[in-house]
Amino acid sequence: MRESERRPRTRARVVRTVLGGWRLALAIVEVVAIVANFTYVLGFSAFGVSNFFCYFTIMTAIATVPTLVAGGVFALRRPAEPRALAMLRTVVLTHLLLSGLVFGIIVSQASTRDYRIEVPWSDQLLHFLIPVLVLADWLVDRFAGPLAVALPWRTVLWAIPFPTVWLAFTLWRGQAVGWYPYFFLDPAQVSGPWEIAMYCAAVLVIIMSMTGALVWASRARCLRPA
Repeated sequence: MRESERRPRTRARVVRTVLGGWRLALAIVEVVAIVANFTYVLGFSAFGVSNFFCYFTIMTAIATVPTLVAGGVFALRRPAEPRALAMLRTVVLTHLLLSGLVFGIIVSQASTRDYRIEVPWSDQLLHFLIPVLVLADWLVDRFAGPLAVALPWRTVLWAIPFPTVWLAFTLWRGQAVGWYPYFFLDPAQVSGPWEIAMYCAAVLVIIMSMTGALVWASRARCLRPA
């Protein structure tokens, strides 16, 4: 093999190895953040333990852990990842970014209404730092690593089922127990069903837009001349 061909392959192996270790480390940090956040909310006597696992952020964080582990193992052991795993990582990234965006809006809105929301370090990890680090991993993998597979546009559709199922369960459970994880899903805190529908439609647009942007970026890299 000529030297000019060997160098890109060596660089690709180095990038994949670094990404593999990075993802496994991120999975550990995610677990620590989940456990720490659970421990934090246990300090509130009025908080139901079962409610903790109904937050979209927590459900997404739990799903992120095996996704990062799978991505890390494949990066360490294979020169490229399967298309299905690339799609899954993209969908999970979208949900992570969504949870951070929504939480940031809620915190900022609370501050304008003289209502203070505590943001412990575990929440900062879950909502802000980890989504940014996972996004950085995705970008490095796509633009600094070996040429990755182009994500199909149907990835956008695969980003919808999980939030839809979560929403249906949350509305059903909220009506049964009288508790909702977010104010915009609580009929008592909004003007009516139409406002809930409006918020949900806005979230759907955000999900599809973010996933679409990631898919476009992946395809642009693959179509770019060498």
